[in-house]
Amino acid sequence: MFLDKKKTKFFKRTFSFKIAFIMLIFVAVSSRTYIAQAATSSVSQLKIVGSQLCDSTGKAIQLKGMSSHGLQWYGDYMNYDSMKYLRDNWGVNVVRAAMYTDQGGYISNPTTTKAKVKEIVQAAIDLNMYVIIDWHILSDGNPNTYKEQSKSFFKEMATTYGNHPNVIYEICNEPNGSTTWANDIKPYAQYIIPAIRAIDPDNIIIVGTSTWSQDVDTAANSPLSYSNIMYACHFYAGTHGQSLRDKIDYAMAKGIAVFVTEWGTSDASGNGGPYIDASQQWIDYMANKKISWVNWSLCDKSEAASALKPGDSKTGGWTDSDLTTSGLFVKKNIGGSTSTTITSSQVSAPASNIAAGTYNSTQTVTLSCSTLGDTIYYTTDGTTPTSSSHIYTSPITVSKTTTIKALAIKSGMTNSNVTSVTYTIVTTDTNTNTSNSSVEVMYTIGNDWGSGSTINVTIKNNGTTVINGWTLSWTQPVNQSNGSMWNATYSTSGSSISVKNMSYNAVIAANGGTQTFGFNINYNGLKTKPISLTLNGISCKIQ
Repeated sequence: MFLDKKKTKFFKRTFSFKIAFIMLIFVAVSSRTYIAQAATSSVSQLKIVGSQLCDSTGKAIQLKGMSSHGLQWYGDYMNYDSMKYLRDNWGVNVVRAAMYTDQGGYISNPTTTKAKVKEIVQAAIDLNMYVIIDWHILSDGNPNTYKEQSKSFFKEMATTYGNHPNVIYEICNEPNGSTTWANDIKPYAQYIIPAIRAIDPDNIIIVGTSTWSQDVDTAANSPLSYSNIMYACHFYAGTHGQSLRDKIDYAMAKGIAVFVTEWGTSDASGNGGPYIDASQQWIDYMANKKISWVNWSLCDKSEAASALKPGDSKTGGWTDSDLTTSGLFVKKNIGGSTSTTITSSQVSAPASNIAAGTYNSTQTVTLSCSTLGDTIYYTTDGTTPTSSSHIYTSPITVSKTTTIKALAIKSGMTNSNVTSVTYTIVTTDTNTNTSNSSVEVMYTIGNDWGSGSTINVTIKNNGTTVINGWTLSWTQPVNQSNGSMWNATYSTSGSSISVKNMSYNAVIAANGGTQTFGFNINYNGLKTKPISLTLNGISCKIQ
């Protein structure tokens, strides 16, 4: 009896060993044939080949997943359990940790915010998923505003996680305002990327582009020289359509790789829609181009772009009835199953090819709508358009200050939201005369790190005459030297510094118009403001 028991135990152990050995061989073979679909096996080391994101074998792949909303507000929805549910039930293979810099994010609350990012990154590593670490600039506009903090943050992330192929660095979410690729974003990237590459030579780095990460065509004309770099493009289906896809086509034809690190089924505000037909056009386009994407956003905020309904679970387990129309659509297009019919109910809002703003020449404005079969109606007198307004058939010439309002209509669907854009056209001759009382300069010392500071300068024209072209000059304190500058260029002669406008911010409107630029200084001892300044050679007030 005892011998029989020993034989039985020996047989069980031998059988168990054989099963374990067979499973080990199976896992090894499976890992060699990894395809980056739903992340259920070890992730592949990503690399860029031409304009495509590829796995370690050089095969083009498409990542699809979800972005958090701002971690300071909705971070609880991104955790190990919710991420596992997304992976297993939707087919998600990438998530994005949207770490806002301003608005209560990292800059004012670095410890808590960074801890949440680390939680998400570690969960992704444990779940064999990719994760985008997103330095989410938005209200700060220019990535150089907090570039020292960015450098420190990404060095820490690279040191902690750089040996994991799961990690993707997104170094500036949506540069906006007057920020440009040549003067601001590219120099910022050239400052941050080497700091990451000194620690992590391989993992993908994504760089935002100007105009809320829409100008990938501009970046393609002057790309970065590092390896494994991608360029962010963001869209919202109710606002952005074929003209943005044309930009992506151009950029990829020029040889750069594009990653849609944020898109929504709504309009650009996060509301309106969801625009399912327009979203499907984008989904089909990205699938055809093998462009990876991350949808905004995994949260229960009461807006059209949210995937979850208010009060939903924060740890997964969502049924179709828990999901918004947007959530159902995204789930289906990532790879999850749903029996719910998804339809679009509202026409996309018209979009203009030229941003609202101040211009010193006549502009030609083109209107478009991403909903097929629509008709656009518009006004130029400030009134709200209706189906009785002018029908848009050709570009609109704007030679004086004008507000264009546009509405898109399609039978069987709710009318679009009204788009309103105002173009201020400056037609006066160049003016280089200012008086002591007509111009104020606000010289503000911002972030300080002990041996340097960020300076923000606003020029305000209180006069009744437009300023068209400006040069601001002052004497630099002897203990200070200038670093990088954005939204302006400068030259020095001894201790004198002269700052000149860019082509896009030369005009300072009358009666309170402003233009802003910024720069970094290095200093020893005390940091002080200039005692006096001149604008176009005339002394002006300093605040």
